[in-house]
Amino acid sequence: MNKLLILILFLFTSLKSYSCDCSGFPNVSKNWESANEVFTGEIIKVDSLLYGNNGAKIYSFTVKILKSYKSEIYKGRELRTILSQSSASCDFMFQLGKVYLIYAKRESQTLACSICSRTNILKNVEKEEIQTLEKLHEQYKSEISGVRSIKLENNISYQIGLVKNSFEEKVKSKDQIIYILLGLIILLIIIAIILTKRNNNN
Repeated sequence: MNKLLILILFLFTSLKSYSCDCSGFPNVSKNWESANEVFTGEIIKVDSLLYGNNGAKIYSFTVKILKSYKSEIYKGRELRTILSQSSASCDFMFQLGKVYLIYAKRESQTLACSICSRTNILKNVEKEEIQTLEKLHEQYKSEISGVRSIKLENNISYQIGLVKNSFEEKVKSKDQIIYILLGLIILLIIIAIILTKRNNNN
């Protein structure tokens, strides 16, 4: 009996140590801020040929982005890879062919997604959450546009400064040439006067 209790306790603590403790889902705004990419996307491919250091199977999910709510998506670059480890209970496991709202974080050249985020099948997502993401996305685009405008203005000012400096240098260079020529002319006049006086004395 004692051995059975010890075994049950051991299994309980083992399961607890590998469980993912999500202390409630963060609100939409905080979750959006902490994520590197937020988008709706369809899982179009699943691979499971990789294994981690502990021998656990690693799943590679290829997702096609349908709509982004944060980072910019360029034409022809709509695909992303999300890696999930089978034994890591915090990793989100996707289903092929399903469309999800995904909050992802970058890990090297791929993405990672946790069940502690608000990632969910799109049809199960509340309308209010999508509306909040739309507003956050508009603010994000506005901020990015503002930053680009500032950078453009700074770049234009920098280019104008370069042209101005180049023009001033050329003007200075021309002035120096004029001064040198005037100096040579004056010197030649003085030499001519001296020679003339010598000729007259002779």
